[in-house]
Amino acid sequence: MPILLILLPSLFQMIFGRKAVGEDIKLGFGAICLISFLSQIAVSFIAFFIMAKKLQNDHFVCGLPLLGIVMCSLFFTLCLFIIMIIQYFIKRSYERK
Repeated sequence: MPILLILLPSLFQMIFGRKAVGEDIKLGFGAICLISFLSQIAVSFIAFFIMAKKLQNDHFVCGLPLLGIVMCSLFFTLCLFIIMIIQYFIKRSYERK
């Protein structure tokens, strides 16, 4: 579940970023990017604490799943930035036409 939680801001950016580029919604592209980035940070912390709470109940405590959550958060944050950059260039090419 924490991995799916970390994936949600990227999905939000793909869906609503495309709509913002096409000007189908009232929110601007910058606002969508800011919402996605801030929610990625918040969701990463929430996923970390969910996994920490889950591991606290186990008898054999190993911190490796927490490191996995941190690395997945960093990976999906990087993916989010790549999605934002691609959508920005698409938006810029639409504005030139």
